[in-house]
Amino acid sequence: MAVPIVQIAEVAVVVTDLDRSVRFYNEVLGMPILGCEAASASLRSGDGLIGLWLPGAWKVPPSDNSQPMALGGGNRQHFNFWIHKNDADAALENLKKHRVKYFGPRYNKKGEMHVDFMDPDGHMLEYWARESFPPPDKEA
Repeated sequence: MAVPIVQIAEVAVVVTDLDRSVRFYNEVLGMPILGCEAASASLRSGDGLIGLWLPGAWKVPPSDNSQPMALGGGNRQHFNFWIHKNDADAALENLKKHRVKYFGPRYNKKGEMHVDFMDPDGHMLEYWARESFPPPDKEA
């Protein structure tokens, strides 16, 4: 039986310029900085974390069943941030204010706004403006 996952604890993102990315996630997206080290930083995103890592800095040491591993970067990622529906216009205006490249907005049948945008490394991020998320056992 699979163990139920409670929530995402951290999304690790490999970035090319740590200071620039910390400024973007903190100043543009409003994520509080929890800690910075020479090659990584942690920022709060709701109940979870965004971990920003320079290439090769996130490492897993060797173990009995695996070789050592490090995240090298180079792959583009996409992740989505839930924002409250009544904050949709302000979120879009903030992207414009900071001259962030964005796509949309687009609206689904429920009137929920989606707007995709890029961080400084070209990772695709998305705002999904909606009222709430139902508990997992009520998801439609």
